[in-house]
Amino acid sequence: MSTTPPMPPGPGGPPDDAPEAPASAVGGGTHTPSDAMTRYDKERDAYHCSYGIPSPALAVQDPERELIVRVDRNNFRVVGFSIPNFTEWHKRHADEEGNFSVDLPDVWPMDQTDTSGHHGAW
Repeated sequence: MSTTPPMPPGPGGPPDDAPEAPASAVGGGTHTPSDAMTRYDKERDAYHCSYGIPSPALAVQDPERELIVRVDRNNFRVVGFSIPNFTEWHKRHADEEGNFSVDLPDVWPMDQTDTSGHHGAW
């Protein structure tokens, strides 16, 4: 699953008066990156992307991509991601025009995920 989010606020990004609310998504159930709802939280410098309407999910740290993946608790499908410290992340991962993409699997490999620091029920 790949998604190319819009550019962040700032030079080359959307205007400062761009809406803070997510873009709308259509339908329910299975969503594709084109159904993604995105939001940049300027106060926390965090970028959020949900595939479809946001729903409760597990938050899994992905050190390889330097982001947090949201995974459905029942079937481990990837339902979105968040990028903390987005300004710095963007500097490292965006191309010359400021565009970037995040390539995630449709289903998260929980058998390969370190959950040793997690204390709650999965």
